[in-house]
Amino acid sequence: MKRSAVVVALVAIALAIVGEAFAAGEEPVVYFRMPDGLFQKACAKKVWSGVTAKFAGAKDVREAREIGIQVKGDSEIRVYSNPSVDVLMTDALGDLFEECGMNLVAKVPEGGTVIEAEVREFFVGVEKGTVTGRSEAQSLITFNIKKGGQITSVDVGMEVDAKGVRKKKIKAVSDAANRLLAETLKAIPENRYMKEIK
Repeated sequence: MKRSAVVVALVAIALAIVGEAFAAGEEPVVYFRMPDGLFQKACAKKVWSGVTAKFAGAKDVREAREIGIQVKGDSEIRVYSNPSVDVLMTDALGDLFEECGMNLVAKVPEGGTVIEAEVREFFVGVEKGTVTGRSEAQSLITFNIKKGGQITSVDVGMEVDAKGVRKKKIKAVSDAANRLLAETLKAIPENRYMKEIK
């Protein structure tokens, strides 16, 4: 079973329950789920076929750990991720690389390819000054690719319109965050510089 499938199995989708957490003073949480067939569709072309590399995981380097803002009346409530962003991205990116043909190993010979990921942005926020509830969901991941003593950095990011985030239900934030994750993952094997990983 893929790592992302295990994550989904362990954290059952319970948005209705989470949505009621505000009254109890608990942190509202978004549970992530991968759309069926996402990796197969994103990797219809095995862009990294024949590439052997070590994936050193993803690090969340954002200044704040929330992934969104839920607007309730005049208040803004910070929304968090389950699993954490670094765990989520490490599992998802590992599955993506493998599905796209990459052979991931625990150790590479000297001069071999090592890929590190830094999550610099991943956030769903309401656009200030609007009354329509229009929001922007933005992501940015920096991939540091090390090979033969050289380091190449590649930025991959997405910006997605997300309607309805001003609603009181957390489902609007969850839908936007999940769509942002899916679109970000699909963009990685399409990036011209990521395709050049050898």
